[in-house]
Amino acid sequence: MTIINKSLYPVSSTLSTITSMHKKLESLQLQLASGNKYNTLAEMGSERVHDINLRNRLSRIEGYQSNILTVENRMSFYTNGLERLDEIEESARALAVPNAYGTDGINLTSARNQATNLLKEVIDVLNTDITGQFIFGGNKSDTKPVSSFDEIMNGPNGFVRYTQNRNDEDMGTIAGNSGRIDQVLATDTITLTEDGDHEYGFKIASVTTTGTAMTASAGPVDILAPDAEQVLSATMDAVPADGDTITIGLTLPHDRDTVQYFTFTATDTDPVPADGFAIGADAEETAANLNTAISDKLAALTRTDLRSSSTYAAADGFFNGMGEAQDPDANVWYNGQDSTNPRQTVSANIDENTKTQYGVQANESGFVELIKGLAVFSVSELSPLDEDNAARYDALVDIQRSRLSEDNNSQPGSIEVITMELGIAASTVNTVKERHSQYGSQLETMLAEISEAPKEEVAMMLLTLQTQLEASYQATAMASQLTLVNYL
Repeated sequence: MTIINKSLYPVSSTLSTITSMHKKLESLQLQLASGNKYNTLAEMGSERVHDINLRNRLSRIEGYQSNILTVENRMSFYTNGLERLDEIEESARALAVPNAYGTDGINLTSARNQATNLLKEVIDVLNTDITGQFIFGGNKSDTKPVSSFDEIMNGPNGFVRYTQNRNDEDMGTIAGNSGRIDQVLATDTITLTEDGDHEYGFKIASVTTTGTAMTASAGPVDILAPDAEQVLSATMDAVPADGDTITIGLTLPHDRDTVQYFTFTATDTDPVPADGFAIGADAEETAANLNTAISDKLAALTRTDLRSSSTYAAADGFFNGMGEAQDPDANVWYNGQDSTNPRQTVSANIDENTKTQYGVQANESGFVELIKGLAVFSVSELSPLDEDNAARYDALVDIQRSRLSEDNNSQPGSIEVITMELGIAASTVNTVKERHSQYGSQLETMLAEISEAPKEEVAMMLLTLQTQLEASYQATAMASQLTLVNYL
């Protein structure tokens, strides 16, 4: 008979194994509940470094994606704003139709009212904000980039008053002459002299004659100051022949680089046609007739073309790119950032080595020209319809059509170029966004392989361990009851 001894069955080591299996069971149960393969970094062992690196990369991608979302939100507002500004620009062009006065000049009044309403809308668009951040002021986003319509136009030093002062200076209202040109007739010689070295009024550029009866010249009053005031002298040496001409070249305030030519033709026709002068009995009488023709022409041009040009010159001085008018007494219309490269004023890192630049400033040339054109029509009183107001309107139209021409769409700072540049930035952002999405998915898959516990696999392991644990419990229980008495 064999005596059964419990020492033959290692109960203590079995209990240790059961304890270990029980801990493993708890770990598997926790994995099944949480979905995580490891509950602490210590449990990860060598996988820990890979897990941390993957999570850091994913965190950086999330940061870039957050930046991209911010950029996309701002881009969507830019898109809406620029589309509307482009439509307004087209409407401003539609205001500038030559000879389109309408019945009893109704279009002249309508143009002014439309320009006023469109200008107000332009200001509203340029003051667009996203949760209090103004997007057309470069990186100065805490304040409206453009002053209000009333401040700009009707303030004590607003554009209305500024334009009136400029018109008075250019037209010679204060100086008491026509367009700042002093005109003198002495016997057979006509002299036109700029009344000072300043920016106002007509500027004498040239004079030419045909035939042999007239001689003329133009140049500086002081040869030592060639860029100062100019003088033109025309002498009637003899009685001109029918058809002889004198052509005077003048520049206007809004564009000193372009010379406008005015030709006066000697004629023996009665009545004298427009821009003609009667051939008199002698040179002195003919000179007097030419002097009158020039005087009348300068006076008419002063009331019409010069006044329209002066209004545009006022707009150039008031709405300059820096936002501050050249005249220190004029209102400041732009309050945002002023940078030579507006796109660089706002940027965002969207990848390790990729930065998108998407700033916009309301003082870029395309916006400024649109504001100028609308402001000029807004302050121009063109009714009732008469010869002078019709001529003023046509002069404004000529300048407006040139300034807002689609030929300028390719110029830096135009609405179209800004739209294109932002479109390129948006395309880059979208490409990087897709790359982040693909890369992020790959990283998440790799991270899941390291840290996530497959539920099916864990469940099978859990069932297997549970079966083993139950068997161990049963075997241990049976061994603990093995005594001689029980055996017998």
